[in-house]
Amino acid sequence: MSLGKNFRLPTDCKPVRYSAHLAPDLAKGTFEGRMELEVRLQAPRREIHLHGIGLDVKRARARVQDRALKAAIAADAESETITLRFDEELPPGNAMLDLAWSGNFSPGLRGLYRAGPLAVTQFEAADARRVFPCFDEPAFKARWNLQLVGLPDGLTALSNGAVIKDQKEPGGGRTVQFAETAPLSSYLVAICVGELASSPERKARAYPVRTWAVPQKQALTAFGQEVACAVLPLLEDYFGQPYAYGKVDQVGVPDFEAGAMENAACITYREVALLLDPKTAPLNVQKRVAEVITHELSHQWFGNLVTMVWWDDLWLNEAFATWMAYKIVDQWRPQWRVWMDFEAGKGAALHLDALKSSHPIRAEIHNAEEAGESFDAITYEKGGAILRMIEGYLGEEKFREGIRLYMRRHREANATADDLWGALAEASGQPILELANGWIRQTGYPLVTLGLQEGKIRIAQRRFFSDPQATPEPTQWLVPLVLRIDGRERRVLLQSQEETLDPGGKPGWVLGNAGARGFYRTAYDPELLRRLVAALRELRPEERMALVSDQWALVRANAVKLEGFLHLLAGLRSEEDHTVLDEVVGRLGYLEHRGVSDGDRPAFHAWVRGLFAGPGGELGWDPAPAEDDERRLRRAAVLRALALVARDRAEIARANERFQEHLQHPFAIDPNLLDIVVAAAARDADEKGFEELRERARSELDPAAKRRYLHALAMVEEPRLVDRAVALALDPLVQMQDFSSYLGTLLGNRAAREAAWRLVQTRWDEVRTKADSPMILRRLVEALGSLPERRHLEEVEKFLVAHELPSAKQAVAQTLERLRADVALRDRLLPEMAAFLRGSQKLNVTTSVSE
Repeated sequence: MSLGKNFRLPTDCKPVRYSAHLAPDLAKGTFEGRMELEVRLQAPRREIHLHGIGLDVKRARARVQDRALKAAIAADAESETITLRFDEELPPGNAMLDLAWSGNFSPGLRGLYRAGPLAVTQFEAADARRVFPCFDEPAFKARWNLQLVGLPDGLTALSNGAVIKDQKEPGGGRTVQFAETAPLSSYLVAICVGELASSPERKARAYPVRTWAVPQKQALTAFGQEVACAVLPLLEDYFGQPYAYGKVDQVGVPDFEAGAMENAACITYREVALLLDPKTAPLNVQKRVAEVITHELSHQWFGNLVTMVWWDDLWLNEAFATWMAYKIVDQWRPQWRVWMDFEAGKGAALHLDALKSSHPIRAEIHNAEEAGESFDAITYEKGGAILRMIEGYLGEEKFREGIRLYMRRHREANATADDLWGALAEASGQPILELANGWIRQTGYPLVTLGLQEGKIRIAQRRFFSDPQATPEPTQWLVPLVLRIDGRERRVLLQSQEETLDPGGKPGWVLGNAGARGFYRTAYDPELLRRLVAALRELRPEERMALVSDQWALVRANAVKLEGFLHLLAGLRSEEDHTVLDEVVGRLGYLEHRGVSDGDRPAFHAWVRGLFAGPGGELGWDPAPAEDDERRLRRAAVLRALALVARDRAEIARANERFQEHLQHPFAIDPNLLDIVVAAAARDADEKGFEELRERARSELDPAAKRRYLHALAMVEEPRLVDRAVALALDPLVQMQDFSSYLGTLLGNRAAREAAWRLVQTRWDEVRTKADSPMILRRLVEALGSLPERRHLEEVEKFLVAHELPSAKQAVAQTLERLRADVALRDRLLPEMAAFLRGSQKLNVTTSVSE
């Protein structure tokens, strides 16, 4: 009889120490293992349950008080467990389990799998059970003593502990022994074997740091090494706790499901998140690599040293590391202004959390499969934004005191969200529990509406939905508002559905989210909005960015008309902050894709050209020798608007010229323009250009450049090339890690989307096999949301009903809801856009005549 999918291991039997010997055969894709597993029983037991899937356990016995007891072995596929049954009860106290087993490498990007020349593990959320019989839940922390046997000469072996023995065996092969670890949950264990080369070892304080890559990419490790050595001491100082794992190995993996994985002391990365050449990498790539590295190193404390009890508190790990990464990178490189990038990520979370199918930050998780669906923008970006909002409410020093108290109390143990809130409340003296739990346990967030009423400011809240037809809910939050009234900040804790505030005089303009730190949308009555738009130059860049984002959300919810939003964008045409421009251009790009009919598209292109032709002419394509980053990034935003959104033929020709120049001289153009140049060249590519892009995608060593060329292949628009670009999706050139993003690029390409959607439907078995990884499958489902028309929605709905995807249930629900909303939005926008463009053309004609 099955134990059931939601079975949790009993807590009266816990692991103490794993002493495991693993013999991987890289050529055959198999492994053999044996292990002595010390366990502690709190009560007599005749059965011991371990996790295991796809393992052939050949021997299981227990040694108790100098007696050896053989076990009968029963595997249960549904609960992914192995049950050891003994003829007599094992007494309370410590027992030693002696196990031997064999297994196969996994075909996807989890368990132990092949990634080019490497064999590497990826165990989060619950895939250690594919390699070891183990207690594969985060609450079961134990020490790990690992040994790899039978390794060929010339291969590097890495794990959580330092190598303490590496010797040749008389019968052939090598044995590598690693130092015993501190107590770890099984999902944090790592093994990496293969042809690797490292940067020169450096010390971050007392800790040796190395950054590894396949040998031909060794030259790209220096930047990642620099980041790790710079931020590790800053993290140690913030937490007030020494780094616990002795050394840091960072490994670039050629095929990897996520961005990175925080395995203790042996952190694995998708290559594009670790390896780069600072001379040719755009600033956004450098910032992203620094943020990911700092995120993973933050986990060495928050997640590894103190670990969640169960996956419903996954957000404790990921939200904290998300917030912490930006805080530390900002401390290290303040000129990068990375908090503005945080705001862009927060926008994605606000968009997702406006769906009815969203979930709370702290979601109810019943099994490991559901845990995998929690790795999304709600857990990471919304969670990080809530922590930042609470830090702003408590103050930086009190917040850090609470974090340090939490770390001291739960070091090398497990903790829950309430443990964190308790520590923050104790350190700050504030009643944080009610405020925080309202944000992490409730789905969604408020729309805060501000208006004027008899000289006072009226403030109201309700849950915000992007669907205009959604039924209003009585949900409310304790909202720590920070307002700006004519430039002066006022802090208000909104505790009810509606309150009034005396502004202390007649207010001119009022901003509802000062510094954009709050996780909520803000709406204004018409008069307040008029005053705020008139005061745009008095707002900080992040506040202008948030105003654009909020007004667009209100357009989506049919609370604001498109015309007013387009006038707001037009008012920002001369914006000098690149992050605000990026927000503007991003919204224009969405409208060009989904909000304009084919007949009106030329007029829309002309309108966008009219907005940016002046700034584009002033900035040009070529930076001055000593030009600062802000001007370079502003140029990139403006040229993206002209060449990619407005499709200005003159700018496209200039982009093509620079692409040819770049092929001959890689350092010839500003790296911040590479995405634009390559995309424009791909859209115009002929047969020769297509082959050039494909060869570059195949041979390029720099991961970001390789990804740029690969995705450019999915942007081609020449009809004769589209089918070839679509066919490449199932070609080995597109690795599993890039499959969903490549297919998503095809589905977002007007020239290729029908062929790409046809591929998904007619070759589903091959598509499903190539997405043989839970995260990749979920991203593939989400990519279907790029299809714009109502007939696409109907086809996607039928397809997802016919092809049930249990491991992507949440992604399916969210994608369908988002697609329905986007289709309804398109139906509303097309006539509104047509009317706006006609009005703009009439205005231009009238202006010309009057001149």
